[in-house]
Amino acid sequence: MKSFPKAMCTQHPDSASRYISTQEEIEEAIECFTKYGCDEYMPDYEGKTTPYHQNLQIVAELLEKTDLIPAVDVHITPRVPSASHENRFRQLMVMMSIAEANALSSEHLDVQAIEEFVHPMTSGSEELIDAQQHSVDITNLAKKEFNLHIEPPVIIPLLESVESLLKSKETILSCLNKMEIDRESFRVFIGKSDAALFSGHAASALACKYAILSLRELENDISYKLGIILGAGALPFRGHVTLSNADNLFSEYRGIDTITIQSALRFDHPSGDAEKFIKAIDFHGQPEYRNEDEKQEILNIIRIMEEEYRKVIPGLAGIINIISGLLPNQRDRLITNGAAGYGRKSGDDGVKLPRAIKFTGALYSTGIPPEFIGAGRGLAAVKKKLGNAACERLLENYYPSLESDLRFAHRFLDIEVAKDFLPSGVFELIQEDIMNLHDIFDFNDSIEPEYSILMDMVKPHMRYLIRTGSLKTCGESAKIASSALLKMAIIRKSLG
Repeated sequence: MKSFPKAMCTQHPDSASRYISTQEEIEEAIECFTKYGCDEYMPDYEGKTTPYHQNLQIVAELLEKTDLIPAVDVHITPRVPSASHENRFRQLMVMMSIAEANALSSEHLDVQAIEEFVHPMTSGSEELIDAQQHSVDITNLAKKEFNLHIEPPVIIPLLESVESLLKSKETILSCLNKMEIDRESFRVFIGKSDAALFSGHAASALACKYAILSLRELENDISYKLGIILGAGALPFRGHVTLSNADNLFSEYRGIDTITIQSALRFDHPSGDAEKFIKAIDFHGQPEYRNEDEKQEILNIIRIMEEEYRKVIPGLAGIINIISGLLPNQRDRLITNGAAGYGRKSGDDGVKLPRAIKFTGALYSTGIPPEFIGAGRGLAAVKKKLGNAACERLLENYYPSLESDLRFAHRFLDIEVAKDFLPSGVFELIQEDIMNLHDIFDFNDSIEPEYSILMDMVKPHMRYLIRTGSLKTCGESAKIASSALLKMAIIRKSLG
């Protein structure tokens, strides 16, 4: 059985310091293999204007410029659009582009370059079975039309909400029972970012850990070896994948096989950090065993933390959407509204939000890192509803890295600046969060000096933009604010 890739380089637009066009992504893929030491690259079609021929171009460049053999030495694993959340036509076109890339590699090396594809925003097994059947149909069409000897790429479900993470065992078991997969292994992708956007930092981290444990338990009952990919970014809210946090990260999420290396780590962090991080990868073996009582307690904690976080988001949505418009698009994305739109909605209330990167960046820009939202009130509610011992288990056993995550974010916290932007009811809840956290943790870190200066400078422009409610009529203020916000993102080493 082949081992799973360890480091998946992605096209996430979370770098503050660099915009990368779709054409540059071809060279980026080669560089990720040859410079950084990644062994997997994910061409991304989810919500992006990635050209259909990018898969083919990456394979062609790999064959021409390196001695690396695709699917043997390195892996190319596209993320296709979701048929239900984006549209079916784009999904089928990307699958045809995979067949085209496989035709090239089969002709020149007698190997199939692309063996798997990622399916985003998975909510249940039926859409996975549907997408896998599309892969089979497209491959059969390509084999018939071009006399190819290739096999259908196998789906990798991406679970990226707390709900889908908590039912990961049921979804994957149902999927495997209904699909005919002629191989010994099956990979599952769990995502931190969108789960955090929907449910908050602590709830999403605990849900990711719960999913890892559930999948490892499932592995004991099936004939497949499961490969678990953790999708996470540089800031704590999105996973805290940094060189300085590597020990915490691998200890916290033990049991995974692959970690994503997103743009901010490669381009915003000091030169060499990404390479050092990849060399330092150590997944620490199996996740810590939890008995049934502990699992139930973790589920209860997730619901409590999630509930406190969601109390705030509807009141913040308008401000977040305005400020996110000031942050640059660092990759070529689809529009987020209209017939081809591809945005995000929070919970059952239909509140429209930007994608997770801009959501995170917008909140950092107001002086309120999203890691704090719901965390203080959530811990107080856990203590009240489940007892002091449950709260201690959360902080010392279930999620011991929470303190270090909050300590990092505290360097960018400015409650006085935030007070100028937030509705009074929202501000009072967040202020309660921060007061509770200060009672629990000894936060002595003051805000980064240059960051604080930029926040003070941009404050009147941001206030004006929020009051006006439109960036289009505030050209000069929007330009000044956008420039300052980008400089702040460079200081924190990630757009969001």
